[in-house]
Amino acid sequence: MTVADAVPGVPSSLVTHGPRTLRRVALTFDADMTPGMEKALQTGKVKTYDNVAVRQILRATHTPATFFFTGMWAETYPKSAREIAQDALFEVEDHSYDHPGFEQPCYGLGNIPEAHKAANIELAQAAIFRVTGVKPRYFRFPGGCEHPQDLTLVRSLGLIPLGWDVVSGDAGQSDARIIVRNVLQQARNGSIIVMHSHGGKAPATALALPAIIAGLKARGLTFVKVTDLLSPSGR
Repeated sequence: MTVADAVPGVPSSLVTHGPRTLRRVALTFDADMTPGMEKALQTGKVKTYDNVAVRQILRATHTPATFFFTGMWAETYPKSAREIAQDALFEVEDHSYDHPGFEQPCYGLGNIPEAHKAANIELAQAAIFRVTGVKPRYFRFPGGCEHPQDLTLVRSLGLIPLGWDVVSGDAGQSDARIIVRNVLQQARNGSIIVMHSHGGKAPATALALPAIIAGLKARGLTFVKVTDLLSPSGR
């Protein structure tokens, strides 16, 4: 990513971090939902994919964050989606409609035909807007799996493709200490940290969050939303 990529508008590539000259980082949380996850809810195999504890910790520590909703998640948890969207600490962005892998292989995520990609992104935009009243401006590929032409597609839809440079590793990880270590070892000025807010297959996210926040603050890093991290004004 170049400095120009951090300026609102049309980036030339996938945005993975903000300016390295400012001591700021962005916590981002993906709220995944797939047809398989929906089935697990319906059958009672999983109680919920709404990790309320994540938001409680962020609010208690006054920590800004950016949430990437799948359209299905917003539709499944409309009250929580609206609550997040209406909180000044948070912002809401697009994570596809039902979390397919735009490029394969992609961590076991389902494939999506090339001809359906634009519709999937737009369906998510519509669902998120209908539930929250917010029109996302950033798009994150499920699993971080994309082909160069997918970046072009996202930009053609008026969205900025956004990834990360710090992998928390909370997906499938039950040991919070490992998540904390991953983030503290990787994070630096301008970092975008990817985590998950749906619980289920990311069971230790909330357990790791307090130590991550405290550890990065102790290093003099300030938490901001993605929009602020990438703002040319530095706000």
